[in-house]
Amino acid sequence: MAAVVAMMITGCSSAQLPACVTGNPAPTPAQQKQWDALPAAASLDLAIDGSGSMLGLTGSAHAVSAWKGLIKGVTLAAAANGLPVQAHRTGGGQSKAFSDALEAADPCFFEGCGAFRPVSSSLEALWNAPGLSKGKAPLRIAISDLEVSDGDIAKLVASIRPHADQGAVIGVLAVRLPFNGTVYDSQGAVIHTGEAKRPVYLLATGPRTQLHGLLTDVKTKAALAGVPTDAMQLTFLDEQANAPTLTANSVSGTPADAISGGLPVRLAGTTYSPAGEDHYQFAKLYPKAEGVTLSSGRSLPSGQEKPDLTLVRLEVIALPGGIPGLNGVSVKGFQMNDQELSVAIRIPDASPSKAVRAFVPRGQLPEAWWLSWNRWNPAEERAHDQTDGLLLMLTSLSNLMVAQGATPAASFCLAFSQ
Repeated sequence: MAAVVAMMITGCSSAQLPACVTGNPAPTPAQQKQWDALPAAASLDLAIDGSGSMLGLTGSAHAVSAWKGLIKGVTLAAAANGLPVQAHRTGGGQSKAFSDALEAADPCFFEGCGAFRPVSSSLEALWNAPGLSKGKAPLRIAISDLEVSDGDIAKLVASIRPHADQGAVIGVLAVRLPFNGTVYDSQGAVIHTGEAKRPVYLLATGPRTQLHGLLTDVKTKAALAGVPTDAMQLTFLDEQANAPTLTANSVSGTPADAISGGLPVRLAGTTYSPAGEDHYQFAKLYPKAEGVTLSSGRSLPSGQEKPDLTLVRLEVIALPGGIPGLNGVSVKGFQMNDQELSVAIRIPDASPSKAVRAFVPRGQLPEAWWLSWNRWNPAEERAHDQTDGLLLMLTSLSNLMVAQGATPAASFCLAFSQ
């Protein structure tokens, strides 16, 4: 009787696919402990980019008023948090102290006249300055358009890494400000002259609780000083890089009626059912199907799909008796809408049935505003209101907040049959 019951149980149980999400939960206990142990800083090191690409912030009465509002937001927030401000003008690989942050409202600060010499854009001097030691990291903010000379972000990331290694976290407050002047790309070429809404960034590092509170207060104070709240974006990279893994919650076909979803599929001689399979989407493809789109939302987002930037990686999920290799299956593109991700996957007619995983490593999943504020093409109409290399910079900095072996930022699994 026991043997008969065992056979009945085995016969009724369905085959299980491998886990879709693998790795250690993020953030790790070691990260949390290090962040919590870092003592608060006694002052704020504030560096303002003195390069000529920022000059348009003083190019009109409207522009300079908004620029002053942002500076006041920083100094008032620092005062509210009991932090004296050590102001520096950074550029040309050097950082030079000056007495009052509002001196940066003088056009000479960026032109390189009067008491200020001309400098190129470079921010690494702020983080290379003394003050970092084992188990202790300073609180530092750089205000810049992040148009780093020659697009060389490696020096900046390398200068911030030792701070992250000691437990400092990274925050970014992005602000679009009125601008009237010349807009350059990172190679120094002029792409626009006149009015614009230029992105300016407060890039900050320091003890977690202190930095979170300070940047939140800066945003509030800047809004009270006249900077529109809808012109600001605030991201804490320690939270962004270690958010819960996004998984696929819906699947649609290309074209829309080219698949049937939610049905069992047969892979390598074994039938797999959606019942009991966490984080997998199932699809049966009809002959006219070109592929599928997986989304972390319950429905597909509207908007323009970005081409594959290799941010999303694709791999075959190994199954007993399965055919190795992707066999032409590839990532076509992706979208970010708010916090929802969708990934379009191209599936050729000749591709055998299989299970695949589309994933984004931690530190490589952008926020939606990173994509819209990134300058993709200098010839585009909105290029002067975007930033050259922003996506590369922010994903590089986000990666500093990630522990090895962590779960991915997104893991979309699909089991399909033709």
